[in-house]
Amino acid sequence: MIKRLVDFALNNRFIVLVIAVLLFVWGGISFHNLPVEAYPDVANNYVNVITQWPGRSAEDVEQQVTIPLENVMAGIPHMAHLRSTTLAGLSSVTMIFDDDSVDDWNREKVLERLSQVSLPTGLQPQIGTDWSPVGQIYWYTLKSTNPSVDNMQLKSIEDWQLEKAFRSVPGVVDVSSFGGLTREYQVVVDPEKLISYGLTIQQVQQQLAANNVNAGGSFIEQGQQQINVQEVGLFTNVHDIEQTVLKSSNGTALRVSDVAKVVQGPKIRLGQIGKTYRNVDGKLINDGDVVEGVVLLQKGDNSDATLEGIHAKVKELNDHILPPGVKIVPFLDRSDLLHLTTKTVLDNLTIGILLVALILFLFLGNLRGALIVAITIPFALLFASICLDLRHIPANLLSLGALDFGMVVEGAVVMVENIVRHLSHKRQPGKPVLTQIREAAHEVQRPVFYAITIIITAYLPIFTLQSVEGRLFKPMAWTVAFALLGSLIFSMLLAPVLASFVFPNGASEWENPVMRWLTTRYRDSSIWAIDHKIAPFAAAGAMLALGGFLAFSGVIGSEFLPHLDEGAIWVRGSLAASTSPNREPRHRQ
Repeated sequence: MIKRLVDFALNNRFIVLVIAVLLFVWGGISFHNLPVEAYPDVANNYVNVITQWPGRSAEDVEQQVTIPLENVMAGIPHMAHLRSTTLAGLSSVTMIFDDDSVDDWNREKVLERLSQVSLPTGLQPQIGTDWSPVGQIYWYTLKSTNPSVDNMQLKSIEDWQLEKAFRSVPGVVDVSSFGGLTREYQVVVDPEKLISYGLTIQQVQQQLAANNVNAGGSFIEQGQQQINVQEVGLFTNVHDIEQTVLKSSNGTALRVSDVAKVVQGPKIRLGQIGKTYRNVDGKLINDGDVVEGVVLLQKGDNSDATLEGIHAKVKELNDHILPPGVKIVPFLDRSDLLHLTTKTVLDNLTIGILLVALILFLFLGNLRGALIVAITIPFALLFASICLDLRHIPANLLSLGALDFGMVVEGAVVMVENIVRHLSHKRQPGKPVLTQIREAAHEVQRPVFYAITIIITAYLPIFTLQSVEGRLFKPMAWTVAFALLGSLIFSMLLAPVLASFVFPNGASEWENPVMRWLTTRYRDSSIWAIDHKIAPFAAAGAMLALGGFLAFSGVIGSEFLPHLDEGAIWVRGSLAASTSPNREPRHRQ
């Protein structure tokens, strides 16, 4: 079978070259479109159900909300774990699903179960947005140099303009806002006046809710047209609330302004965010109260394309939409890390190709043969890009960095070196060069095939990994396996075809003095080792013992993953849940 494939390639050289060129073009397009991640997403497939019950203790929320939700959610297909957290006024139930499930399908099943749960009146469970911990791709704050725009207005801009604008970017699933003062209308009731008029707090609440509505009045005919009638009753300002009638006594209307004071004020704060700016002169300026937003990427989406859309949206907001003096100031942008990662990988690949080509030229002694072998690297990389794109597997620093050029060019080195050796040392008068290349290829085709196949087989255990380790290392295994498959195709089919074109009149091999010296030393060492069998076994045993000691004694240490430093530091301090917000600025200082 292998021999027939090699013969087919040499008998149809132009067809093979055309297919190779098409693969190069397809691979370039796939490499350009391939999503690139700085770090693989190791998050589980999960669905989070959040229920708020303000003013209730954690015990009440646990008994009447969390436990009923857990009972209803139990038994959903593909669910691996069910976890819950209950706080005062808040219930969070998280369903973790296995890797074979699909997020959209999981969320549909959770929605079906939510319709079956019975909760206290007025409670509405909500499903959290579909994002993972690595989806926080853009952090920003709102900065105002306009004296007329205060912190409360910045918070309103964030809630009503920026969140909507960022959600319109493809790939953005949500925006989390922090800090700032949330504007609200506050009705400050005078208890003495309330008692004197015989009213209760509940009556005031009912009248405010009943009057804050619009009402439809059917329509009236005017000529040949009909005009819809509507009574507008929604509150638009403080005056509208003050004029709300609470009751009528002896023809006199009692209004809210008679028993209470209506003002606009900040909502009760549960936290505060501060930021320190560094001026050009190096001076630090502390801003103890800022408005912050975090743009969240949808789980499994392309972060690079989404960040491009976010940058365009930020430019549009800063230049045309936001009030004068108000700007979005990013302080953590995932695109910086992505560009650095891409640049590092491309630089390493370029340097690797040049070094491999140089070393191959020195040891093969033939520039044309070295170039043929060097082409194996881009061909294997582009072939892997095609396969990754077809399987929708994003590339990342681990997978691209795991490509070993020595493994990639191994088969091509053996094939091309044997072809050069045949053409230079076994020239037979009258025998065509193509025939000599065919014989040289048949001579090493089986060793090349089995050598690369064994290396690919060595990665099979990685495909059996599950959970976090599987999501972390499977993309690397797929990338290496696809690249080795591409190098196998190149070595078996394309290398002999290219050799037939670049060596039309045969080849000459350079006598490398370094290789001659190494060969002589290797021959002498092998003879000595065979004559003194105990010494090599003793040395191997000592090295094995030393390796075992270093591996298990903890002398050199170990880590699950290499340290990844993107140049950003996030310091977070956790205080007791009962800590007053008024004390937080003191802790920040």
